[in-house]
Amino acid sequence: MTRVLERIAGVPARRPLVVLVGLLAVSVFLIAGMGLRGELADTSVFLPDDSDAAEALDAMQESFPDTAGASTVTILHRGDGLTSEGLAQIDAIVMASVNDPDVAERLGVSNPVLSLPGVMRSAGIDDPLALSTPEIEATVAALAADPTVGPVIDRMVGEAEGDGLVTTTIRLRDLGDPDGLADAELALADLDETVDGPLDVRSLSPATNAQEQADDDSMTILMIVALVVIAVLLFVFFRTGSDLVLALAGLAITVGGTLGVQGWLGPDGLDVIGLPNSITTMVPIMLIGLVVDYAIQSVSHYREFRNDGLGVAESVTRGLNGVLLPLGLAAGTTVISFLTNVTSPIPANADFGIVAAVGVFFGLTVMLALLPSARALLDGRREANGTLPPVRPMVDAIPGAGRAVTRIGGFVTAKPTVALAIAGIATLGLGAATTGLSTEFDSNDFLPSGGPTLTDTEALDEAFGGQTETVTIYVEAELTDDRTLRNLLEVTAAFADELSRPTGAASDITSSLGLLYLDWVTDSGEPGDKFDAELVALQSEVDEGLTVNADSVQATLDRLEVLDPVEFSQVAVVRADGVDETILRFEGLVGDQGRTEQMVDDIEGLWFGDRSQVTVTSSDIVALEVTTAMTDSQTTSIIATIVAALLVLVLFFWLTEFRPMLAVIAVAPIGLVLLWVLGTMAILGIPYNVITALITALSIGIGVDYTIHVIHRFTEELEHRDGDVTAAATTTLETTGSALVGSALTTALGFGVLVFSPLTPFQQFGIVTAVTILYALIAAIVVVPPMLVVWAAYHQWRRAEGEGSEAAAPHDDSNAPVDLTDDLTADPTEPVGT
Repeated sequence: MTRVLERIAGVPARRPLVVLVGLLAVSVFLIAGMGLRGELADTSVFLPDDSDAAEALDAMQESFPDTAGASTVTILHRGDGLTSEGLAQIDAIVMASVNDPDVAERLGVSNPVLSLPGVMRSAGIDDPLALSTPEIEATVAALAADPTVGPVIDRMVGEAEGDGLVTTTIRLRDLGDPDGLADAELALADLDETVDGPLDVRSLSPATNAQEQADDDSMTILMIVALVVIAVLLFVFFRTGSDLVLALAGLAITVGGTLGVQGWLGPDGLDVIGLPNSITTMVPIMLIGLVVDYAIQSVSHYREFRNDGLGVAESVTRGLNGVLLPLGLAAGTTVISFLTNVTSPIPANADFGIVAAVGVFFGLTVMLALLPSARALLDGRREANGTLPPVRPMVDAIPGAGRAVTRIGGFVTAKPTVALAIAGIATLGLGAATTGLSTEFDSNDFLPSGGPTLTDTEALDEAFGGQTETVTIYVEAELTDDRTLRNLLEVTAAFADELSRPTGAASDITSSLGLLYLDWVTDSGEPGDKFDAELVALQSEVDEGLTVNADSVQATLDRLEVLDPVEFSQVAVVRADGVDETILRFEGLVGDQGRTEQMVDDIEGLWFGDRSQVTVTSSDIVALEVTTAMTDSQTTSIIATIVAALLVLVLFFWLTEFRPMLAVIAVAPIGLVLLWVLGTMAILGIPYNVITALITALSIGIGVDYTIHVIHRFTEELEHRDGDVTAAATTTLETTGSALVGSALTTALGFGVLVFSPLTPFQQFGIVTAVTILYALIAAIVVVPPMLVVWAAYHQWRRAEGEGSEAAAPHDDSNAPVDLTDDLTADPTEPVGT
């Protein structure tokens, strides 16, 4: 292997132009794939393949195509809405909405609009707009006291920040066209702004939320700022413009090539992975954190040999040879770790693992090809012309860093057990703190702070306890079965009673087979009223004491379908040779995942018997299932990643150097780093969610990278210094340790800029990234060296034991004593001398 690495390391020095042209060709090809990248995928890519919500959504899309993607638009009217002018403006908005062609075709089949003037008319007020302000206020107060209408008024009239707040809700249907639904929601938002009146009007819907998030360019700005910060720090660290330009070019090529790989492997390419998603979009951020270290290590080793008086070609070759093994091993371990996600049941996780693995491999290739070849080309010409300036060692790039790290090296070398004990105590403390780690998050955190959508959402929270959305209870069971029928009736009754209504439910059942039936059996005596005597007569035959007459129920369902085929198709599908399907809909509060989880539990608790028959779905419930699946998957991935990294490193160190314990020394500190990070998150109140869970992959990638650098340099120095442990540890931290400090500082401060993001999850990601990098650095320079010292001392003790045994027993004097450096290359699991 040594000869192979030496040959590879010599290529950039001998053929720099060939390497650069080859890299350029590959990069151009990969970057061209960016044109094949599609739009950002929706949250369905985060649902496990066996997700109940995903299966229910697919089934509803097939059986109820008109209503499967029902959406609720909430219109906020700020100001004094309890006036004739206010009611007139609300009425005008409703009329403009229902008459708009894009909106009208998507209105819900039954009671699609819920407005204050409409409720007043339903209560018998013929012309609410003609009432005076006192009369309107008195009427609304009377309606609020009515047990039947009161809950509706309570969800419609309130106060936020000292101003009156009246809401109107409009339910729209998907009709199998999500894009058309989004257009209708945006059309409603535009209509709201065109109607004049005393009230300040705003519209809230999934489409307006998505539009504001799409229009928010703060993340792009912050990423640019982060790159500028990294560039400044790299310049301070490198102190040469050419190295800075080369490093930034390498980062740009890495990110561009990785994005291109997404296109080539995506649905419009080889169809190996799906569309980009919110997790794969984080890969470039992670790559910058990982790949910038490859650049720093490459430049650092090249300068070391230049400072030793070697020529450019020799420095390039020996410098690259010095980093090929540790960087290749670190990157290879990281790649395998990322690839463990391929087995995840969550499609987005599997795609993330593939994209991240390819990105790391490509980033390593770019940095180890670009920087050495460019240096050989640029510095080689100057050397030939006699104008080559000297280089400054990177150990002095950060004032005081070298001395500080060297002192740390002296301490951990002299007192390794003390250093390890301190690390152990910190691990116990932070490990205990992880018990308080939260796994919940508020979906409102993904709204830009200070933006109109978050402001409106907070107003709804204050006035009514939150924004609402349409929630669907999907039931797959035989409708003529006694238990199914009674369950449907009991669920409807529970929603009608405030005491038994599930947590988070903001309304009674608004659409169901039961409500459709009541429309046809209730005779109000008004002209045009739906009423069917035959249906009433059939219903009288249904209940036969303690049992239900299944044939009569079937006849009732058939009659309903004949009387009102359109509305019947919206709520039920009756199959002659299979299981029937029906849906119940209501309005549920959104934004609080704990509340949403309790709502699902309450509804399932209302369904007696086989609970697999009922599935509750909505956007918030899908988000809840996604979060749960993601955090569970990430937890499993952590274990799989650590095990995979350990196995790979054990195999490598055993086969190449007969030192398998070095693998444990490389990986064990990463476990400590993970505990430290999770404990710190718990202390800071940062939840473990879809975004922050990504930091585990980053901590393993950076952590393994750092520890392998230290281990590789320590073993090299130990051999060169004839087993002098103190000198080996001191030199390792003075050189490699100082470079790691610069790398960590560059990445941590660069991504620390994310704390200024208006989005809470990205603020948290910035904080956790900085903490992770800091802890990985501490583990590399405080935990790994004392472990290496103990490891080396163990070998010294075994060597002494072996020499003692040889002295006590007769032996041939021609046998040479075992040298420490030779003993350190032996398998530590075998007795010395075997």
